[in-house]
Amino acid sequence: MIELEHLVTLRTVHRTGSVIGASAELGYTPSAVSQQLKRLERSLGAPVLDRVGRGVMLNGLGRHLVDESTEILARLEALEAGLSGFREGPVVGSLRLAAFSTAVRGLVAPALRELWKGHPGLEVTVLEHDPHDAIEQVATGSTDLALVHNWGDLPLPFPAHLDVEQIGTDTADVLLHRGHRLAGAALLTPQDLADEDWVCALEGSVCHGWLTHMFDEQGLRPRIRHWAMEFSSQIGLVEHGVSIALVPRLGREALPEEIVAVPLSDPAPTRRVMLTWRRSMSSSAAVATVRDALATASSQRLRPELDPPCL
Repeated sequence: MIELEHLVTLRTVHRTGSVIGASAELGYTPSAVSQQLKRLERSLGAPVLDRVGRGVMLNGLGRHLVDESTEILARLEALEAGLSGFREGPVVGSLRLAAFSTAVRGLVAPALRELWKGHPGLEVTVLEHDPHDAIEQVATGSTDLALVHNWGDLPLPFPAHLDVEQIGTDTADVLLHRGHRLAGAALLTPQDLADEDWVCALEGSVCHGWLTHMFDEQGLRPRIRHWAMEFSSQIGLVEHGVSIALVPRLGREALPEEIVAVPLSDPAPTRRVMLTWRRSMSSSAAVATVRDALATASSQRLRPELDPPCL
């Protein structure tokens, strides 16, 4: 009889590409992972992996096991999730939550504080990932939920077996040094900013995609001079008059006195903040509790009267 735990281990080795990677994700020692794989191979009477350099890859039998076990393990996950509805009292369990950086600061941190007060037996581990990686993490089972965002009409690739719920809308402003010629404007347009030097996240990121998309719609290209993934780094460059930046309000700390935030005219650059999880976990009380906590944090952080003023 094939043990389900061994199938989970095999799938994790396949996803991470190594025994060491699987051990880090599963919380086992590399030796324990290797022993599970050996027991699986003994029960089958044949190997399931081939060594390639320092890593491993599935052979034909291993791929068959991974493919055929997908639905089985999803049904088991749904079964376990549904059991929580029969338990009374505070919610218990453990979940892994992936989130983009500003959501970690602006939503996840306050939500965790409230969760610990009401559900001390619910353990949530937070991992910072950009939206594309976070969706893949949930889809493959590496994490349980993910907070992601997308700007405007730019799509995100949600696989069919994931559920998605929008929990808020965030707005971005143009940050300028107080001495900039446009600092006193009430509203700005991409045309106003066509000849400015920008700092932006790296190409391929969601934030970079939105900035370029915003200009594409006007037949323009932003002049990106500097590249920084962290908004705090971008704000530092703006503070010294080196460049301008498009920075969302969520998770944004109080701006230095030298910086002015000016909104863009309609359509304002907004991003949808969404929570996604595997549909097989939809009946989990732990998932529902985390969803509620994040939605509450979003309603408090993203409502207009709490947005920082645009000077």
